[in-house]
Amino acid sequence: MIKTTTNFLGFIFLISTAFMNAQGGEKSFDENTHIVNIGVGLGRTYYTNSALFGSAVYRNTPAFSASYEQAFKKKLGPGYMGVGAYLGFQHSSYRSDYTYYYYENSWNFIMAAARAAYHWDVLNFKKADIYAGVLIGLRIQTYSYSSNDPDPVAAAYYRRNDGSVYPTFSVFAGARYYFVPKFGVFAEAGYGISYITGGISLKF
Repeated sequence: MIKTTTNFLGFIFLISTAFMNAQGGEKSFDENTHIVNIGVGLGRTYYTNSALFGSAVYRNTPAFSASYEQAFKKKLGPGYMGVGAYLGFQHSSYRSDYTYYYYENSWNFIMAAARAAYHWDVLNFKKADIYAGVLIGLRIQTYSYSSNDPDPVAAAYYRRNDGSVYPTFSVFAGARYYFVPKFGVFAEAGYGISYITGGISLKF
């Protein structure tokens, strides 16, 4: 987690350097901007457990996400407001192995949300910008269970039935840097499906 945070701060430093070297009044985010972000997140899982007996194995995938953002046609105060949608996914599993039998619980976490981000003029340059926003939506948990134990009573003891739908809310901050006008990279920190997310941005 410390290394991930350090990398994120390094990315912010890179963006800040780009700001200082930027020339002219062009903006990377304006009233004509449409962006698709594809990212991979680290630093969060919604499921934790512990085993008293046997050998337990926990597995968590990274949090994969995709989001879309477009700007309002008119400026709002000293910057532009972007609105769009977010979709995230993460898988977690917990498996206990005993001498003859195993018990495995698996969860899929899906987050579907709307989000809005504000892009201040002072942090919005030709090749980069820093922004902040909010996300609100739903987190959906799906659950599956498997075991080779023939005793249904013993197998049921390990079953975790907590598939549900939860409201979700997040405040986030991010930065984006463009290598060419239509392609760049981004990093975001917030309380969403992952704490830190990084990936590519496609602008059109």
